[in-house]
Amino acid sequence: MTGVKLKERLKKVRILMVLFVAGIACYGQSARVIYDGYATKAILSKTTEVSFYLPTMFRVRSLQNDSLGFSKKYDIPFVIGHVEPWEKVEVNVRQEGISYFIMTERLTVEIDEYKGLLRVDDKAEQKRVYPSDGPVYGMFKDGYSMFDSASFFNEKNDNSRYAHWFYNPETKRYDIYLGEDAIMDSYFIYGPSYTGIYNQFNQLVGPEPLLPKKAFGFFQTQHLACHGNQTQLMEAARQLRRHDIPVDNLIIDFEWGDGCQDGKEIVWGSAMDWSESYSKPLSPKTMIDSLKAMHFDVMLIQHNAPDFKNRVGQGWTETVQPETLWWQKWKEKLDIGVRGTWQDTRRNDITDSRIWLGTQELLGDDNRVLFMGCRKMQAVNPWDFRYSVTPVNNIIGSRRYPFDWTGDCSFNWNELKWQIKAITNTHGALKGVSYISSDGVGETWQIQARWNQFSDFSAISRSHNPKPWAGNIDVANFQNKIKIEDRENVVVKETKDGLTHAVDGMGEGKTAENSIRKHRKERYKLLPYIYSTAFENYLTGMPMSRPMLIAFPDDYLCFSDTWPYQYMFGPNLLVAPVYGDFKTMEIYLPRGNDWIDYWSKEVYKDGGIINYNTEDVEKLPLFIKSGAMLPKIPERNWIEEGQQEEVLILEVYPTKSSASFTLYEDDSKTIAYQNGEYSKTLLSQKVGAQGELIITIGKAEGDYKNKLTSKKWIIKVLDVLNAYKSVSVNSKQSQFVKSANHKNTLFKEVVLEKLANEKATIVIKK
Repeated sequence: MTGVKLKERLKKVRILMVLFVAGIACYGQSARVIYDGYATKAILSKTTEVSFYLPTMFRVRSLQNDSLGFSKKYDIPFVIGHVEPWEKVEVNVRQEGISYFIMTERLTVEIDEYKGLLRVDDKAEQKRVYPSDGPVYGMFKDGYSMFDSASFFNEKNDNSRYAHWFYNPETKRYDIYLGEDAIMDSYFIYGPSYTGIYNQFNQLVGPEPLLPKKAFGFFQTQHLACHGNQTQLMEAARQLRRHDIPVDNLIIDFEWGDGCQDGKEIVWGSAMDWSESYSKPLSPKTMIDSLKAMHFDVMLIQHNAPDFKNRVGQGWTETVQPETLWWQKWKEKLDIGVRGTWQDTRRNDITDSRIWLGTQELLGDDNRVLFMGCRKMQAVNPWDFRYSVTPVNNIIGSRRYPFDWTGDCSFNWNELKWQIKAITNTHGALKGVSYISSDGVGETWQIQARWNQFSDFSAISRSHNPKPWAGNIDVANFQNKIKIEDRENVVVKETKDGLTHAVDGMGEGKTAENSIRKHRKERYKLLPYIYSTAFENYLTGMPMSRPMLIAFPDDYLCFSDTWPYQYMFGPNLLVAPVYGDFKTMEIYLPRGNDWIDYWSKEVYKDGGIINYNTEDVEKLPLFIKSGAMLPKIPERNWIEEGQQEEVLILEVYPTKSSASFTLYEDDSKTIAYQNGEYSKTLLSQKVGAQGELIITIGKAEGDYKNKLTSKKWIIKVLDVLNAYKSVSVNSKQSQFVKSANHKNTLFKEVVLEKLANEKATIVIKK
């Protein structure tokens, strides 16, 4: 038995002993139910308390000894993001011997303190919920979820499962620290639906905040180690614009000064000032202003963190700096226009929260934090061979400080395949985390193309190095540039422009550029759809990338996670990333729906398993669900911060039944959305009594700063058979217009101006 396993087993024994002692201590006593102003609580003994947040969601708290007491000081641990009072829950409790039966309107919770057992029954369905023997899918098992401070279902984790950090209402930070392993919290959520569990988890742990809209564009990293300089960065920015490739954010690696000074490598994070290489010919401020004028935001990679009080159990940080000095230097960067930090550290959830919250204070309410931390999970890490196939560094609660990356991963097809499943299924979406990116460094141009396609149709689109015009990657040289061990003996070969690309193995010199341009432009067109999906995630906890078992829980070909390498991106787009060098790939299009090929508009009637041709490396298998209403914008290569969309394109894919989509809009950059300052517009379609298609664009309900009073809408209805002959708008006869490119004959197009506070109804007849 390993030391870690032994330690976990001893902890379990201690918990059982606590419950056993508590059972003896309270035998013959009556439990009591109170509402203490924060939550409804059943006090069973001096060491056992059950807090009910909702009738189907509760926490069992066990103390290691009764001297600690159930102090309100420790009421809200880091795992809980809901700091405002919960509504009172009607709870009754009765005691039979040393067992307690706690009842809400939906559940009966039995706690046998003598045996240290928990049982949960569904009163309405009259069935046992927990324990059960079904399979675990991320945070889900048989209609419920269970977790502690570290992980779901006792999954391997390097952090303590005891609660150590607690919310301080005076500082509004989790800065109350309890050093001993004294409080064990176990959380239970009953759905039984996936959506029900996501929603409750979102309320309890706290939502993933909305990123600034510009962050839903692309992130390109400048990583040239100590060979990098300002001139190269500016040229890369100009090249991206010349090559007509959409991008909004540039990330500068440690070469900016964090790990390089005077062209030589230093201990990462030991310096907090710009290196000379990034201070000329332009000052850092002028450099950032110049990039801003080119529509780029700048992030810096940092390998240091502030050494705040009780900073313990925070894993690897290359350099810890004095707290006051760290914040002084970080404020200097923010003041000249740096938009965010990539904290290249490990197991730093508490530290990340401090940096996030402190940065938000410095930015003020008018700007959202741009922050990336680590959710370490790779199939293979070329530099660190420790266990990393589950995110053992993170604890529950870290979702409140997005976004994350999966850590340094390898470069082959197997890694891409693993990352697809990890991000959109096992360790991301199925664990309530949407905003995860991977480095996207493929050793061949084909892998780069496919990896970028996947990134462009997931929550975060980012690449750690190769520029789109780079060919195959010199993997060995790339690894050397990020060596941590034995740095003084690392040799990095000089390559053209400081890049590490090589000529294509077939002598063709091909790159992923065409594929990247094509798919990234589609991502940018889909910005209203993506942003609305992000809003849904914020409000309900439903992830942006949805595993098939989540999206189609009643489909017997989906409910056992049979298709873990394909997923729904939002409610209407099915994405099947290509993860190997093969000519065809099996894809499952759930039955009961028609599916439309995104590129060709070929219709797959009633779905089913298809064998899709994947020979074209520059085409991602992508399908639209019938009934989809896809809000889009005209083509562009960057997102204007704070700009409201004056023109919206609504693609409608008719269905025999009714369908809808909610378009969310806000000011795109402030945190006012957290106070309800946003609008939602219901987009719907149905078939009328005479077979006509009725499309409705509802009122833009809600308000926010600089909301437009009207918009131009371009309605494009798929009409493969050329069946639609006439159209009316708000009961007035109208007419179809020619498609802007005069080549697209698959759509019927209607253009109208619509006031935000009015509803528009479009009726299209055959």
